Amino acid sequence: MTQQQEQLSAFMDGEAQDNDIIDVIKQDAELRAKWQRYHVIRSGLRKEASVAPQVDITASVAAALENEPTIMAPKKSRWSKVPVLGSVVPFARQTGQYAVAASVAAAFILGYQQFNQPELPNEPFMTAPTNPQGGMAPVSLQQTRTLPRNDMEVMLEKKRKVNALIADHEQQVKIKQAEEQSEEAKQNNQPESQP
Repeated sequence: MTQQQEQLSAFMDGEAQDNDIIDVIKQDAELRAKWQRYHVIRSGLRKEASVAPQVDITASVAAALENEPTIMAPKKSRWSKVPVLGSVVPFARQTGQYAVAASVAAAFILGYQQFNQPELPNEPFMTAPTNPQGGMAPVSLQQTRTLPRNDMEVMLEKKRKVNALIADHEQQVKIKQAEEQSEEAKQNNQPESQP
């Protein structure tokens, strides 16, 4: 940073009371632009900005575009001139599109079947009927049977017991707190014995 820019920054921050910097700012266009930018930044940071900052970047963008190398459109592929490969590439592209569509359809069907399954009982294992005569029974989904579902009452009873334990615990905590408070009150009310 140059000496003038440091003086400008110190003057903006209120650290310098030298008014000579104002004369320098009036004469130097670069410092005047910095002065304006510093004020816009300060107003933006203080959320006092009433006007958007005026920034002109058209000249720098035009210069950058002028220096940019020109890229020509690529030539048509040499592979299209080969008779066999010229017809294979479009066929492979089209086959790939069909493969993607088939994969999406398969995923959709499997997802639909998975989410629309009937709700299974909560028991982890299903018991299959045994064949008492011996021999092998044919495997079928129709031979499984569900166990009787009277576990709803058991679950409700467990919930009642847990709720009762929680209520009992809360009462015990309240009683303990009341006892501690009464002990503290007794100790505060007793006069201290002095020898």
